[in-house]
Amino acid sequence: MSKKIHFTLEATPDGGVMADILLYDQKLVGKKATFSVQKFVKVKHSQPVHDSDVVTQLDFKIKSGKHKIKIPAKVINSANSYPFSGKKITIECVAELKVDDSLILKDTTVIRNIAKYLPPGISRRASVNNNAKELIEPKDAFKFSKNVMALPTENAILTIGLLGGGLILFVINLLIGIHDQVSPEYATWLYSHRDRDGDSNLPLLNALMGCVALGVAIWFAMRNQLRKYMTFRFKGTLRKVDRNSVMKVSEIIAGVSRVDLNKATLRIIACNMEKGQYVRGSGSNRRTVSFSEPSRAILLFSKKVNHIPKGQPIGSYFQDKFPFKPMFEALYPRQMITSTHGLDLCWEVQLILDDFVDQELHGNPNSFVQEDFYKS
Repeated sequence: MSKKIHFTLEATPDGGVMADILLYDQKLVGKKATFSVQKFVKVKHSQPVHDSDVVTQLDFKIKSGKHKIKIPAKVINSANSYPFSGKKITIECVAELKVDDSLILKDTTVIRNIAKYLPPGISRRASVNNNAKELIEPKDAFKFSKNVMALPTENAILTIGLLGGGLILFVINLLIGIHDQVSPEYATWLYSHRDRDGDSNLPLLNALMGCVALGVAIWFAMRNQLRKYMTFRFKGTLRKVDRNSVMKVSEIIAGVSRVDLNKATLRIIACNMEKGQYVRGSGSNRRTVSFSEPSRAILLFSKKVNHIPKGQPIGSYFQDKFPFKPMFEALYPRQMITSTHGLDLCWEVQLILDDFVDQELHGNPNSFVQEDFYKS
């Protein structure tokens, strides 16, 4: 609590909130101040990067020891916020009073949580027993040679080229790291013994990190090519899906395979994704890392088909219907505060196979009626 200034909040009959500001330090009279309502994302990390979005802001000059500021009901309603606490982030809506105290070269700031003044929040979520990460990112086991043989010629050549080129670059990069590690600073080729701050650095370690990054990039490029043994796409964009929506799988997806598919499992998954950023490293090696952590996940549909002949429409083997209601009962609505921070809502269609790289389609979360998440 600030010893210079203080404010309390009180609900008004029309659904707004009144802030009563009281000065303890008269030296703040005449200072510039800002009163704002913000949606704030706090990242749970030792080196977090927090973020916020200003819902409304009022700049004013302190003229006396007491002030009243009214937050209209329409502002409270437009916040479209609810408190959330997950594994990686917390989200809250706060009122912040900041006074420009130039005497101490630091702003005087007071923050109050306004969650209890927001419109009624979402009801208690249904329990979720699934492992969110395993549902969203299932282990992809496949037979490389069989997968490559099923590809069109140009994609097969490109896949082999990526693999061969990646191995060559991997070896070259590793050899450079070994050379620079045993060489004096003036004789290094790529990796220095000192970082930008002049601290000691290990060239071989940097080379190994480069190899890992290269390997990940090559794999993603190869996986994109390995999926060309078939076409797999959404038929169209879902529009206005609510908790009463029931859809047929064949109306959502379409595709045709160049080869026979055995033991094909099609799943439709929905999950909440906690998003934020943190800082990794120190000194000149500091960098901001973005993360997306599956938080809650639900299996909306799953069916296994023993055999799908090549050239046959995939959708014809999945004529089943499934409801979206379990998603509205178990998951939270989207609450992305900024493009990098907040709670997202994701859904995807997965086609899981034993012999080939799995297929996946990422759906548009804006198709869902957000208000229906708040219904009991």
